[in-house]
Amino acid sequence: MPDGLKLTVEEGKCIQASAYIPADNFTEYCIKKNVDIMFRISLAVLTECLSILGASEESSIKMYYKNDGSPLILMLQSQSYDNLITDCEIYTLSTSTILDFSDDDATEVSKIIVKPPAFLGLLADLERSSDVIELHFSPIHPNFSIITYGDQDRSCIDVPKSSDMVQSFSCDTTISFKYPFPLLRLIMKALAISSKMLLFKLGKASENSTIGGPTLWVLGSSLVERIMAFNRGLRLSNQGPFMSLTR
Repeated sequence: MPDGLKLTVEEGKCIQASAYIPADNFTEYCIKKNVDIMFRISLAVLTECLSILGASEESSIKMYYKNDGSPLILMLQSQSYDNLITDCEIYTLSTSTILDFSDDDATEVSKIIVKPPAFLGLLADLERSSDVIELHFSPIHPNFSIITYGDQDRSCIDVPKSSDMVQSFSCDTTISFKYPFPLLRLIMKALAISSKMLLFKLGKASENSTIGGPTLWVLGSSLVERIMAFNRGLRLSNQGPFMSLTR
């Protein structure tokens, strides 16, 4: 992975959400030892510290971490008031094992890049009482479909690859997979501040198309916005976040 800051949250060893901020988003980024650094903190405490000067207040932030067991130190400086600096120290814990969803033998079987506002609108229009959502890819029209299942009804939204909301589409074979709909709703607030959404499925030629879900990437937004939306939109219980610094 390129240099940068990554926050990862897990739930029940089956759901994982990550926010990655490349090093070039920072004015200064330095790791003295040529090794990755990883530790665990409270995401709720982190977001509370980031917003301590107020949601509308513009501020700069410095983060320091010395070594294993040391607290994460945050220094926030207001851009509106001179000499207004807030210091925060967050206790860190050692990390447990993080799930690895990668599969070196898997190949990409379907991919779609869409405009987040349009996809967010589709999710908002779907029946919220639905328990299950199905994502369907096909090389033939209508290419991409979103299907929801409720107790007594079924609804379907078709999105052809020629749609204005679709920026890129590729699919070699017809494939579909289902999710509990509440899980997909977790990304809605992150989509609201994103510039691009990539949804792709990795699989093997012998794999049943209904087994395994896609890897979802939501790209865009600023550092603080990413972390705040990560907490509000992807709140996954107590497992994390795992914060890692790479070089």
